Amino acid sequence: MRSTIIILTALIITAPAYGGQGVAPVIVEHGPRDSRKVALTFDACRTGLADEYDEKVVEVLLREKVPATIFMSGRWVDKNRDKTKYLSEQPQFEIANHSYYHPHMTEEPDTRVLLELKRTQALLKKVTGRKALYFRPPYGEVDGRVAAIAAGIGLTTIQYDIASGDPDPKLSARRIAQGVLQEAKGGSIIVFHVNRNGVHTAEALPEIIAGLRQRGFELVTVGEMLMTADTGTQGQGNVEKRGVSVPECGPTSITTEEYSKHD
Repeated sequence: MRSTIIILTALIITAPAYGGQGVAPVIVEHGPRDSRKVALTFDACRTGLADEYDEKVVEVLLREKVPATIFMSGRWVDKNRDKTKYLSEQPQFEIANHSYYHPHMTEEPDTRVLLELKRTQALLKKVTGRKALYFRPPYGEVDGRVAAIAAGIGLTTIQYDIASGDPDPKLSARRIAQGVLQEAKGGSIIVFHVNRNGVHTAEALPEIIAGLRQRGFELVTVGEMLMTADTGTQGQGNVEKRGVSVPECGPTSITTEEYSKHD
């Protein structure tokens, strides 16, 4: 991983005018390395399972009073509106955008990328009353073009520097916890799943939470990590293109034309 560090607020790049709400078109993989903050993030997208909500994961986070950022796909929100609203009502949770149909965004034209983001933004606002500020690309696949489109409607693209590996059925809860704790460092953004695609997520979380706290880390949301305490502006982040395929949701073959019919 390259060590290029920039001040996000100092990066002034003109994003496409997709609504006039633009933020700097950056891709954030982690927060300041000199901090003691770590962000636990959870992806929620359709898996085809009858139940796509991992209540046990949520119970652990609530019991341990752990802030978390939850990236939701629009299709998941559509199927789980009550659960989406419930999660948004918990003060410790931050709600974020994970596209609508969960496509490979770097392979889609600008129009489709924008539709994916805007439809999910509108749905999240309708269901939760909250505006998402962050976007995580499906499969961890993103480039400067996708990040710029997201930035044009006010979304900062958030990746991660640690993949927990929780969708892998071969990984035990113990191995997941050990891997996360070995890799964690100041500013880490860790990805898990809350859609029951994480096989041992709920089992691994207590050890991970306790281990991080024992090492002196403060668990925060992505938004809290990117805010500097003295200025209230976004802090430093490693900005780097990344394309790590995370087997979290099945791919979609829906076309832009078919997509438009669903609006």
